[in-house]
Amino acid sequence: MSYLQKNLRELIDKKLQQLQELRPLPPLAVAKLKDQFAIEMTYNSNAIEGNKLTLKETYLIVSEGLTVKGKSLKDHLEAKDHFEALQFLYDLIEHGKQHTLSEVLIRNLQQLVVKETDPQTAGKYRTGNVINMVYPYFAYH
Repeated sequence: MSYLQKNLRELIDKKLQQLQELRPLPPLAVAKLKDQFAIEMTYNSNAIEGNKLTLKETYLIVSEGLTVKGKSLKDHLEAKDHFEALQFLYDLIEHGKQHTLSEVLIRNLQQLVVKETDPQTAGKYRTGNVINMVYPYFAYH
């Protein structure tokens, strides 16, 4: 059973073929793609949790070190922490230090993600749903 519609699957396969034809990608292109992915991942993950930053604002905060007028300190810190957690993960992978997804790694990454905004929940599992929670990180045990 496929979860994707046939036309969408075909489009993805076509795009993958185009990418395969460009391989090996130049190191500069790989670095740019990695940075773009990290910014988009940071934006999307934080938006799910209620962060009010736009994608452009997220970029300005994590890449340029700027602050955005009218946005909360918490939103800024969440973006910085999430981006730094991804950089930590990239570093582990690139330097051959970690190739196994483990509970310890997941807890360490979560600890990095909340280090400035909610350190008392660091390394703990959430006990409630994100959707039903006003402040998602405050429902830990």
